[in-house]
Amino acid sequence: MEQWRLAVFLEEGGRLTEDRQGDAMPALQQPLHTGTAPSAPAWPRVLLLVLAVGQVISSLASQAAGTELTTPDRPGEPPIVPISWAFSIWGVIELLSLLYAVWALPDRRPDKRLRSELAVPLSIVFAGFSCWLVAAEVEPVWTTVVVFAVMVAGLLKALQIALRSRAAIAKWPRPARWLIWWTIGIYSGWSTMAIWINLTTSMAASGAPVSGTWGISGQLAVLAGATATAVVIVRWTNGLVPYTLAACWALTTAALGAADAGETLLAAAAAAGLCITAATAVHARRHFRAPAPRP
Repeated sequence: MEQWRLAVFLEEGGRLTEDRQGDAMPALQQPLHTGTAPSAPAWPRVLLLVLAVGQVISSLASQAAGTELTTPDRPGEPPIVPISWAFSIWGVIELLSLLYAVWALPDRRPDKRLRSELAVPLSIVFAGFSCWLVAAEVEPVWTTVVVFAVMVAGLLKALQIALRSRAAIAKWPRPARWLIWWTIGIYSGWSTMAIWINLTTSMAASGAPVSGTWGISGQLAVLAGATATAVVIVRWTNGLVPYTLAACWALTTAALGAADAGETLLAAAAAAGLCITAATAVHARRHFRAPAPRP
């Protein structure tokens, strides 16, 4: 009988049970678990810092070597490629990435588990950046698009984690809040626009026209896709300011690049995308009632 009662107790999770005769049997006490949950591993944050340094080194090496990717105004480029000085935003991205990786490394910082979780997709992004620079020299046509797509996927995952953890991040020190939101925001804002431009340059390198009816139509479609992407992500992030600014930077400089190439229609389309993105951000922030990040 005692063995049967113990089996019933184990089966029902220690709740009060009755035996077959109908008399109540006192519930046995559940054992107390005094052990603590395993701490978050440090290796993702260490790897993040190493790859953040790698971004800076690979970028400096690429510029020093005067590679194809760092050559401004290359012949045969589509008109909607942003004007040459627009790509200086990469320097800001690399600096923010490095500063955040340095801050996120020590165990004594708040939310160690969250920082380690964010480090995983961001490490993929940082590694992708260095691979993208190599791919631009080795096989610049379609490999760069694939690498960029992986980077964008990592950035969107990092954004998802950060948005899900808004309340926790809001308790971080102000400099840390600025670092995480501006790092992810600017990186994803620029990258989600740049992948469309990268697609255009790859198509042009494959022989697609960059002028005439088909060339202009294709670039109008690319600008429409970039604008739609910006609108969706701006709405998803409730008008996250760093993302919006970076996306608008990309569309503004694309408009300037098209105007510099004498393509008024493309310049107007990029400017329209800029206005739509900015208006969407204003509307999203106005209607956002949950605690917002304070970058």
